Amino acid sequence: MEMSMPTTAMTPQPSTNTNSASSPPDYTNATAANNDVNNDVNDHRATTAANESKITNIKFTNATSFLLTAMMVVGVVLFGVREEGVFGDEFLWMKYQTLLTPSNYVNLIWIPIFLLQGLFIYASTINKTLQTSPLVGYNAALTGRSKQSIIIHYPAICATTLMMIYSHDYGYIFCAFLSSVLCGVILTNVLKVQGELLNDMETQLMNDGSKYDNENINNQMSDEETVATIVYNVKTRALQYFALRLPFELYGGYILALISLYLNTFLDGFDSLPTMVYLIMANVSLVGLLGAGFMLLWKIPGQNFYGVGISLVWYLLGVTTELHEPTQPIYNAFSDGAVLTTQIVAGVASTVLMTLLGVRVMKTMIKHNLLNFGGRLGGDRSVCNSAMDDEGEIATDYVQA
Repeated sequence: MEMSMPTTAMTPQPSTNTNSASSPPDYTNATAANNDVNNDVNDHRATTAANESKITNIKFTNATSFLLTAMMVVGVVLFGVREEGVFGDEFLWMKYQTLLTPSNYVNLIWIPIFLLQGLFIYASTINKTLQTSPLVGYNAALTGRSKQSIIIHYPAICATTLMMIYSHDYGYIFCAFLSSVLCGVILTNVLKVQGELLNDMETQLMNDGSKYDNENINNQMSDEETVATIVYNVKTRALQYFALRLPFELYGGYILALISLYLNTFLDGFDSLPTMVYLIMANVSLVGLLGAGFMLLWKIPGQNFYGVGISLVWYLLGVTTELHEPTQPIYNAFSDGAVLTTQIVAGVASTVLMTLLGVRVMKTMIKHNLLNFGGRLGGDRSVCNSAMDDEGEIATDYVQA
């Protein structure tokens, strides 16, 4: 007897998979990442706003310092607005006469000094190209490297200048001497930092230039493009020098002269010292200024402080001119031989330093091919080779008969 097995219908079971398409996706990680990006953007915007605010404050401080210093110094020194001061009272001016006191026209150097400093303020606050230069130093100021920022030093230069001039005008010669020394220290640091930055910039340019084949580049450039490049480089270098370096070089040289002047004026206040001490001190100061000018023009590798030489020559010529017809206090205190000796020393120092300055300028111009940059094209091997055929003969447009 056959037994049949019961058959049961297979019914589908409901799915227990929790990851069905109907369940909502998890956006937790994406939201967190989005929040991180937004926070980074907000932090960046806050940092940028803080930096822009700091830069604006620095620009305002520098511009205000320049305007106040220029107006007050020019008013006191050149126009004698304080009639009871040394610069406004002829009697007081005679009281502080020494063998190193230059002619009054030497004070006119304040005009180019402040004109150049005004150019520096323009370059560091308005000019879009120059204000990004390391020689200005906004990046150093924002990254905590204040010692390498020139714009951070500038208000201190203005402050010490005002201290020096007003101390002199009130007759506080020792205070004027200390202020001039302090100003000289700040200017020395500025020139030192600029020299280091220039060396770093030149090293970087040399490293970048070594990556390219200069000969191939020159072959691809036309004569007009080469001339345009030369002219552009010359203009850029000149603008950078006159706007960012010369203002501090010119003032630095004059500060050296003022330090010597105030030191001799302070010693002249001690009536108990013999006259020979004043004479020796004056001539030693003149020789010292000549030595300082020589060292700064010729003995510092990679640096040419033309502005220092110019201001020192200007001051030494002023001393020579003044001693040609000295004032009555100098006649009363020194013999004709002492005055003549000091005048000769000042004249020789100014002549020697002027010669050294001229030779230095000519040497630099020749080095940078500014005098014969036209020969740079005519003497270029690639240009000469382009005028010759493969057999080495000169190729012309004429047809041989």
